[in-house]
Amino acid sequence: MRTPYFTLLISRVPEPDSSRIGIVVGRRVGKAVTRNRLKRIFRELTRDSYSNMAGGYHCIVYPKVKVLATKYQEVGKTWKGTLAQIGLL
Repeated sequence: MRTPYFTLLISRVPEPDSSRIGIVVGRRVGKAVTRNRLKRIFRELTRDSYSNMAGGYHCIVYPKVKVLATKYQEVGKTWKGTLAQIGLL
């Protein structure tokens, strides 16, 4: 799934355990301060929605720099909407 703020890769796993989410920010995104800030934002988004997530999925999130210029609420709305559209919420 691609959105203006992130790309999300999803894989279903046979075990119905809790879902796992990995956040990947490469060097081409920017310096360490920028990369760490993107990771902190998406960790918080994950923390907010993790208790409602369905089990049995592995997800990888590739944040985009555009997130830093956008309000947290809008990114959160897109995040939850994307998870709901996929069936993870």
